[in-house]
Amino acid sequence: MSVPEQPAPQQSAPQQWAWAAPAPVMQTVETEPLEYHRLLRGVANYRWWKPLLLLLLAGVYFGVFTVILAVGFVPLMMAGDPEYLNDLASGSTEIIDTQRPLSVLMSMLSIIVMLPAVILAMLTLGMRPVGRVWSVAARLRWGLLLRLLGAAVLALIAMTAVGMAAEIGLQAIVDPAALSEPPAEADRAFDVNAALISLVLVIVLVPVQAATEEVVFRGLFMQVLGAWLRNPWFAILIPSVAFAMAHIYDFWGLAAVGLMGVVAAWLTWRTGGLEAAIAIHIVNNLVGFGFMVTGFGGETAQTADGGSAGGLLGEIVGLGVFVWLALRIFRKGGHGRSRIDLVQVQAPTLQPALPTSPQMQSQSQPQPPIAGQGGAAAPQADAAAPPSAEPREQPAEPQSPAVEPQSPNPGSEEQQRG
Repeated sequence: MSVPEQPAPQQSAPQQWAWAAPAPVMQTVETEPLEYHRLLRGVANYRWWKPLLLLLLAGVYFGVFTVILAVGFVPLMMAGDPEYLNDLASGSTEIIDTQRPLSVLMSMLSIIVMLPAVILAMLTLGMRPVGRVWSVAARLRWGLLLRLLGAAVLALIAMTAVGMAAEIGLQAIVDPAALSEPPAEADRAFDVNAALISLVLVIVLVPVQAATEEVVFRGLFMQVLGAWLRNPWFAILIPSVAFAMAHIYDFWGLAAVGLMGVVAAWLTWRTGGLEAAIAIHIVNNLVGFGFMVTGFGGETAQTADGGSAGGLLGEIVGLGVFVWLALRIFRKGGHGRSRIDLVQVQAPTLQPALPTSPQMQSQSQPQPPIAGQGGAAAPQADAAAPPSAEPREQPAEPQSPAVEPQSPNPGSEEQQRG
């Protein structure tokens, strides 16, 4: 009596403790082409929470630097202008008054300390290269910046001329008698020495102050939002509103600042870097502080009612000129607007095949046909194949004129590789 064979039990893969599992195999891959607002996606070991931590850490560093600056400024202010803090508390003076040079110095430095705060936060989190906050080339493109500064000068000339003409025209329509009134006299005597000191401080510190504001509002904020939201308009509009709210102007002034913020953010995204935003910001601030230093218009301080409808109209024209010039300079220079980084990801693991028993292997092998049992014969190689459908004729596409391919510009940074 034969005993029926029992199928061999399937062997399962041996279990391993988690701590004894081999380390995952990592491989280096390229990211997709990242536009400026998405550059944080190319940092090593990116996680969704890292941009938020970067923002918080930069704020902590900024707070520490602000406290250190305030502690160091108190004795300097008490020695150089002891009445400034009392006047500021009573509302008899403005935060920035070019007739009080220490107020200019303190205001500029309180903004400039944000730059090392952002850089230090990126270094702390290992977000290298930290130059990605400047452009897709991971650096400040100085040649592009210098050319854009020239374009910004032309744009500010147009902005000032149109703004003044529009302001005079609107004044003539609304209140013609105001045009013949003499300018208001200054409340105090004009101090030439104080004006000269403020002028030197403005020339030295305004470029750094303007670049710092762009690194924060068009750099840090745009890239933090862009790390989560692919659509660039979120990264363009939200920081621009925050940029306008950080100023103390009236409606017309806030509208002008917000418009400049939107244009600067759009050019940052379109050109892949902060150079255009820095250029227009530097020139605009130099002109604005220059008017205050000289007392043009009767004001030597930054006041809340500095904006006007005519000024906003002039800014629209001036920014339009700058956008047109900036895009022409950018295209002619052959600069890029995206970057490809190299990141490490976990390599896919192959699942080992389960062992099979000899009986299962024999059952899986095909059995040859036995003669005389009516098995179907194998198809012959020369058997007639079924007629295939005739190919349908595709409509002819119009011939486009042959264009000789252009060789890529060796200096182009169209896709910067990290």
